[in-house]
Amino acid sequence: MQNMSRGKELVKNTGILLAAKISTQLINFLLIPLYTSLLSTQEYGEIDIYTSLVMIVIPFLTLQLEMGVFRFFIEEVQEDIRTTIITTAFITIFTTMIITTVIYCVAAVIFPLKYKKLVYAYYLVVSIATVLQQVCRAYGNNFSYGLASFLSSSLTVAFNVLFIYGIGLKVEGVLISTVIANIISSVYMLFSTHVYKYLDLSGYSKEYRKKLISYSVPLVFNQISSWTINYSDRIIILSVWGTSVNGIYSLANKFSNITNTFFGVYNIAWSENVIRSMKDSDSKVYVNSIFSMTYNLYFALVTGIVNLLPFFFSMMVNENYLEAYVHIPILLLAMFFSGMAATVGSVYIAFGKTREVSITTILAGVCNIIIHLTLLYKWKLYAASLSTLIAFALLFVYRYIFVRKFFKLDFKLILIIPQIIIYAFSWFAYLMENNVLALAGLLMNLLYCVKLFMQYKIYLTKLIKK
Repeated sequence: MQNMSRGKELVKNTGILLAAKISTQLINFLLIPLYTSLLSTQEYGEIDIYTSLVMIVIPFLTLQLEMGVFRFFIEEVQEDIRTTIITTAFITIFTTMIITTVIYCVAAVIFPLKYKKLVYAYYLVVSIATVLQQVCRAYGNNFSYGLASFLSSSLTVAFNVLFIYGIGLKVEGVLISTVIANIISSVYMLFSTHVYKYLDLSGYSKEYRKKLISYSVPLVFNQISSWTINYSDRIIILSVWGTSVNGIYSLANKFSNITNTFFGVYNIAWSENVIRSMKDSDSKVYVNSIFSMTYNLYFALVTGIVNLLPFFFSMMVNENYLEAYVHIPILLLAMFFSGMAATVGSVYIAFGKTREVSITTILAGVCNIIIHLTLLYKWKLYAASLSTLIAFALLFVYRYIFVRKFFKLDFKLILIIPQIIIYAFSWFAYLMENNVLALAGLLMNLLYCVKLFMQYKIYLTKLIKK
């Protein structure tokens, strides 16, 4: 019964967050023809660099203290201590943002930065929105979190159409759209959570500041290392091959990021679920059952995209971007390992082992750069996609091996062999651009999905009834 209750909460939270994300991501995906027709590969690559840098800028602006707020606010029931947590975190974040702003202003004077005011406004408002999103999660208010994400994404898409198609602002239009959308989203979260009620200057505590920083700062290095795996490839491509090639690689990532978006939403709900269930007597059985089901379903989703994409790719993408086609299956598999590494990482975080999470990600980031640079001139764009795949695969394996030192996570490798065979066949059909083979791969994947449904139907049926 306890398993069902926690599972129900996981499904409910995932459903709320997915409902918010899926509609806007679908619109964004369908707008790819518009973007690729109105933006040159150089402009597309330039936008990708600015948006990619968000992952590395936000940690320096917030010190990842929003994650500490989420972690400790959940466990605390006394309102006065919750006030201390929120007040201490917000004052520390505000101080960090002031210092970072001064450093950025000096750097902007010394170095010629394009769109420097817009770029910094973009990073600042996204950082504020990120902090408030974690406050929503800490409150258990996933509806506000989901609606805020929906507002931010949908308004960004709407303003992009207005500024790019209507006014012709292009790069500036994308930046302005994101700034406006995140401001509106942040205002909504501010009033939906009433977080200002927890702000009391007398509640500031050096003790809690130390506690928050001790938990959160290792996650800064984790975030930077994650960015290194995801986006250092683009910096290398930009430096060596230019913005046009980066635009092609960016488009290839658009397709793999479909699964990353879905799984990112799921993992948000999963992280909270793990933290709340760690003190339960049957937590190991519960976590293992969900982990196994997640692996199977996620792999089936990735395979399904490889099955279907050959029928639609040429219709969706301008001919200047066709080179991206061969890299998509590699990046899809990379995102699969990334998602599974994050699933294991949630267990680390639930046990407060943020330092260990960071170490594993740093090692994977270093591995990614070394492999990319080693293969760079011989393999060109393949060096980027293959290094990303290898780095995330190693990250998953490394985390899985070491998580067993403090939490027994069971995983039977023999059970995944059929999925590996199906994916390999689907990949071959994809590269051959053979519709008959592609349909055969799709049928194999569908049959495997039926098998998974039969395997999990008792659990899922009980969950749906609940």
